[in-house]
Amino acid sequence: MNRASPLPAAERRAAIMAVTERLLIAKGGTVSTREIAEAAGIAEGTIFRVFPTKDAIIDAIFADAFDQEAARAELAEIDCGSDLETCLIQLVTSLQRRIQRVLALITAVGFHQPSGTDKEKFQEQRQLGYDSVAALLRPHAARLRIAPEDAARHLHGLVLAMTHPMLTDRPIGDPAAIVDLALNGIAQRPSEPETRGS
Repeated sequence: MNRASPLPAAERRAAIMAVTERLLIAKGGTVSTREIAEAAGIAEGTIFRVFPTKDAIIDAIFADAFDQEAARAELAEIDCGSDLETCLIQLVTSLQRRIQRVLALITAVGFHQPSGTDKEKFQEQRQLGYDSVAALLRPHAARLRIAPEDAARHLHGLVLAMTHPMLTDRPIGDPAAIVDLALNGIAQRPSEPETRGS
């Protein structure tokens, strides 16, 4: 087996997490540290110099998946200076990607609450997420029927409901379709032909 070149500690940690996440989603929670080491191109002992157990790797992956600071940094990269629709499509794409990642992890190994995340901390993290979305919507407040802060909550709830397979039997994978639903609802537009009963 070809061994990987030495990496700085933070990069080694991230690499082990990335390989483990990929294997967990492909094979489930029974994947072994030996399999992780082989896939990462490192000795099994190298894993234990970074993480004490496989569960510690899984906990770190879940902590990363729920990390609102990373989410806020990603949202901050979205250009919302153009039109509202373009802004929302980028936003929904980002939200869906994060939701789908968490769902894939839960499907693979069950839910792992990140250590140090009690109910109060969870609420605080969720509020940070809403604040980040509201900040993107604020430049377009004139086009919104409700305050950006409320719109952020509604949009997040809609994306979750239309993405989570346990909440809908027809998930919407196209961010543009979710944006259209958020902006235009379910009513027909005046220019559209009647479709009921067809």
